[in-house]
Amino acid sequence: MAELNDRSVSIGRIFNRAFGVMGNNPGVVFGVALILGAGPQLLYTLLVGTNAALVRQGSFAAAAIGASLLMLLISIVSRSLVAGCITRATVAYSQGRRASLGECLSVAISRFVPVIAVSFLFGLAVMLGMVLLIVPGVMLAVMWAVVVPVTVEERTGIFGAFGRSQDLTRGARWKIFGLFLLLLLIAIGIGIAAGLVSAMMIGISYTNPAVSLTTSAILFNVIVTTIASALWASLQTALFVELREWKDGPMETKLGEIFE
Repeated sequence: MAELNDRSVSIGRIFNRAFGVMGNNPGVVFGVALILGAGPQLLYTLLVGTNAALVRQGSFAAAAIGASLLMLLISIVSRSLVAGCITRATVAYSQGRRASLGECLSVAISRFVPVIAVSFLFGLAVMLGMVLLIVPGVMLAVMWAVVVPVTVEERTGIFGAFGRSQDLTRGARWKIFGLFLLLLLIAIGIGIAAGLVSAMMIGISYTNPAVSLTTSAILFNVIVTTIASALWASLQTALFVELREWKDGPMETKLGEIFE
């Protein structure tokens, strides 16, 4: 194993890198998060969610179930593409350059099957760990925190990605756990803010019938989902970059590997 750098893992650098790529390449990061992250959820809401009364009727209920399954499949694929695109954009930013949308999509498409596989295995393992008194699930989530960026950027294979993530996080897991706690607090804050905004929307729609609560709620949900998707993928990759530089030294540009 490579000798560790003198500097330690920094949560501040992780956030700076994540926000840096969002500011440096907003078209790719937020555009992908909007179209591929929030898009499937918006489509489902427009097709089914706004017809809740009809869902209870026989034929429409069956169609709604079919639509739900289809949208679940689309969502799985789209989230994999979001992870791949934003991972590439964040790594490129760490290399001092701006990745194009074409480059990001090329990498994401070439890696989306392995990303789906590791995401499923990761989610299943963490869920089972949570059932076993929560602590094992938290330990697995921390140990495999960067398994998706590893899958996108390094050709380790599906199971090799878990081993690589385990190696990268070793020695920094308490800091990663602290990062997760911080993200949890941020999520709680966003949830509270979202609840307040929803309450305001209800009040506005009640006093002004011209304002559609459904439309406002959908738009608000799209905005929150887009920001959350972009932030999570950027932070996860920023953590991967921080750990890899800590363990292996500064990252080198590997453009030749991208289009293999």
